[in-house]
Amino acid sequence: MDTVVAQIEKRLEAYTDPIEVAVLGCAVNGIGEASHADFGIAGAKDMGVIYSKGQPLRKVPTEELVDVLFQEIDKYYAAGKTVVVDAAEAAEGAALLAEIEAANAHDLTPERLAAMEAEAARGESVSERLDEDASPTSGRRFTRA
Repeated sequence: MDTVVAQIEKRLEAYTDPIEVAVLGCAVNGIGEASHADFGIAGAKDMGVIYSKGQPLRKVPTEELVDVLFQEIDKYYAAGKTVVVDAAEAAEGAALLAEIEAANAHDLTPERLAAMEAEAARGESVSERLDEDASPTSGRRFTRA
């Protein structure tokens, strides 16, 4: 990811207006974590997703992510700072995200942990409880008192 970030930072120097780009290694969390950014990329196995304001724009082969990201940024500027969305490409990106979500349905992502904590705070039953002692990161988490 360091190489990708360096490439993106270097290429962003060519733009006079500030533009925020989020670079994420995980497409599962990408939408939530990139929702604040003008654009974002997130990786998956052989494909990645390009986002704008947390919405998928398209899926792209991993080796093309940076080049296609800048194609999208150029389209944005050419359209008067308006994100150009191709509905079919956005649907493909969303479908890839759905596949990744389904494959990782039981992973405890930050979003799922937050939802579980909110559910517990409301006094509702939680189907999965966090067991700090059984966790592979036991002793490395922050605990709440």
